[in-house]
Amino acid sequence: MASLVDKVGSLLPLESGERILCAAYVPASGTSIGSAVIAVSDRRLLFAPRSAFLSVGAWASRQLSDVRIKSSRRRSGFTVTHRFEIVDADGSALVFEFERREAGDFRKAIGRRLAPGP
Repeated sequence: MASLVDKVGSLLPLESGERILCAAYVPASGTSIGSAVIAVSDRRLLFAPRSAFLSVGAWASRQLSDVRIKSSRRRSGFTVTHRFEIVDADGSALVFEFERREAGDFRKAIGRRLAPGP
């Protein structure tokens, strides 16, 4: 069975040399975009509604060079979620949360673009 990274990579038209670094499902709770699939390439942040992510037309993207990414952690019972806020150049924000493993993959993929914490 193909991984989510492979599925997303085969669906989206990528630029020459562009590759998908990570992809994860985002639950509807704690997000501003509802249930979605988030992917990061070496150039772009990509996202689509989970119900339609197999449709190329459902995907939206932001150039990583045009966004600021802030991160924080939140504990709810035994679960620790990692909240990410993507702020566009125009000031609009996209908020979503991951659990530990997906958050680590996302952090690694965005690398130096992550803004220092408060």
